Parts: sequence; structure tokens; C-alpha cells
Amino acid sequence: MIFKKWLLGIIIALACLVPIVSCSSKSTQGYGVFLGINGGQMARLKDYNLIVIDPSEFEAEQIKELQDEGKTVYGYINIGAIENYRPYYDRFKNLSLGLYENWPDEEWLDVSSNQWQDFIVNELGKDYVDKGLDGFFLDNADVYYHYPTDDIFEGLCQILSGLKAYKLPLIINGGDVFVTKCIKQDTASSLFDGVNQEAVFTSIDFEKRSSGIQAEKERDYFQGYLEKVKQADLAVYLLEYGADPTLAREIDEYCQKNGFRWYNADDLELK
Repeated sequence: MIFKKWLLGIIIALACLVPIVSCSSKSTQGYGVFLGINGGQMARLKDYNLIVIDPSEFEAEQIKELQDEGKTVYGYINIGAIENYRPYYDRFKNLSLGLYENWPDEEWLDVSSNQWQDFIVNELGKDYVDKGLDGFFLDNADVYYHYPTDDIFEGLCQILSGLKAYKLPLIINGGDVFVTKCIKQDTASSLFDGVNQEAVFTSIDFEKRSSGIQAEKERDYFQGYLEKVKQADLAVYLLEYGADPTLAREIDEYCQKNGFRWYNADDLELK
């Protein structure tokens, strides 16, 4: 089996006429998002130098061990929604705005709540800072797309401003409507440092739990959006799902041309 995998790698490399890393199903530049693993699976991270993890699944000593190996470790925080398996769910379920489509264990949250803002910044954020993280990976600013009110927008800004006080870089996952408004208001760079966009080149079928190729209209939209993000001097990351070697090479060329980094996940659980 080892020989077969080695031989397959050579065949793919020759077919692509580029280094194996550009055609693999993994990251091309050492970037990886691993929200579905815990501290007992750190071997999974050995080939990556910029990683995103769920800090609740790792001890401070394990994060330090990863950093000692030369890795930059970002911690995931869900700022715009809440999962029902989180230990703090009961504290904030009264702030629910509605169910999160395709994620039955998750609900959108009223980020305008001072209670939620204080928790994210001064409890959860501080706890994760104390674990020694290098930065934050902040999810579900898309709450502003679903609930586009001034209160929701300002609530997100308050959370970001509070986390910025820790002087760690912040990456917004998704949230294109929120990010675009921040760019137009010329406040983006004061609130966050980069954007991670999912499914620019690949698409997700939630019913079948599978991936495919993104529609041209959607791809064009996200590429135009990411160009604006780039022009705003923000870092850009892509998270794709199940791109085959041919598509991976196309994504790699796009990212190298634009100075972006990307990760090709095997599954939606990001294991």
C-alpha cells in the first residue's frame, strides 16, 4: 500500500508538470483548517505551518508544542452563531435569532447583545489568549447577511474592536456582506487583518454531504469580492472542499498570482 501511494504521487506529479504539492488534495502553502480534531490528533498537523484549530479541544501545553515546531496557531471562535453542544449554550440560547440552515445543531445569535459581546471578548477570548494562540479565526459574521440591521452590524464591530485589544491578528471567515460594508466605510483594516472565504472554486451539497465544482456566477462573484479585499490590504485565504488535482492546480495558480493561501479539505468536518 505504501508503494502504491508513492507511485500514485509520481504519476500525478508528472501529469501536472508541477511539484506534487500543487496537485495534492491538501494545502499548497502550509495552510490548514482543522476544526474537527483535538489535541490527541496533533500528528494530523505535521505538514502545515499555519493552522486553525478549535482551542476548546487543545491544552495550552499542546498549543505551545505546535508553536515550538514552528507553527502559527489560530483559534476558532464562532462570533455570530452558537452551537448547542457548547458548554455555554444555555447561557445564551435566549439570544437565538433562528436556526442555521444546513447546520441543525447551530443557531444565529443576536450579536448586538452586550452580554454576548462581553462573553466573546472578556471570557472566551481571554481564555483563548491565555492559551497562547497567535491569532483568531472568527466565524459567522454572515449573521449580518441574514439579519442586516444596524444593531447587528455594530454588534459585530464591537466584538472585533474588543478582540483587537489583545493585539492578535483576526481573520474573518466568510461574512462578505459585512466585510464589504467595512471596506466601504474604510474601517476594515482597523477591525480585522484578513478574510478566509470558503467554496470559491468548489461547492457543497449539504444533503449528500459532498462537494462539487462551484457555479461560474458564484466563482466570479467571490473572485471579484476577494480582489476588493486584497485592494484593502487585507490577507486572503481560501478554504475549498475536495478539489481534484486538475482543479487544485487551477486554484494554486490563482492563489500564487494573487498572493493568497488556500487549503483543500477532505470533508466538511475539517478533520
